[in-house]
Amino acid sequence: MKKHQTYSLLLLALVALFLNACASLTTMQTAAVVPEGEVRWAIAATGTGADGAHVSSSAEPNFEASIRYGIADNVDIGLKLDLLGAQVGAKYQFVSGTFDLSLGIEAGYQWLYSRDTGGDPDDPSTHLIAIQLPLMMEYHFNPYVGLAFGPKLAGLLVLDTDKRSDVWHDYGLYLGMMIGLPLRLTEGVWFQPEFNIYTNLYDESENYFSTAIWQAGLSVFFGGL
Repeated sequence: MKKHQTYSLLLLALVALFLNACASLTTMQTAAVVPEGEVRWAIAATGTGADGAHVSSSAEPNFEASIRYGIADNVDIGLKLDLLGAQVGAKYQFVSGTFDLSLGIEAGYQWLYSRDTGGDPDDPSTHLIAIQLPLMMEYHFNPYVGLAFGPKLAGLLVLDTDKRSDVWHDYGLYLGMMIGLPLRLTEGVWFQPEFNIYTNLYDESENYFSTAIWQAGLSVFFGGL
């Protein structure tokens, strides 16, 4: 990696680490894997909210940084960071060309602050483990504009079972969908506004589809395109 690329990556990571954090549900990647031996990094600004029978939450700002590395022709791995959370993952690409298709797996930890959390009012925090299986698709209209979309399955586990909130129960299975609009500026830089929405498929205390969690954001990608 070139020296200026390394410095840029460190700067992006520091920006994400020292800004606010909430649950990270972003895709923040493309259906196409990073070319073998190359690196792609990104930074994203997002807002997250929830709505359901017992909760209504407005957008909570978050900033994230990520890095992905191509380890084979059709496989890449990645790391995503924010203030008090991290996520690792891998992706395999089945189809490439005008239409890209890939399947990923991601696992991460997140420290959350929740005003709705029960338990000790002096420590309104929750520790969350999340595992996601995103199926990512992208259609390229031309070299500069595409349409990204795909379903996601997420399993969420709250480690502090005595401090559950109206949104984050002890555990749950969620079905999600992502839609994004990749816009390439140059050979090495592009933007991707994206929107993710999840609803609960199973929860130990709520009916199916009773809660919606959404996250909208804008990612900027550098390199490995």
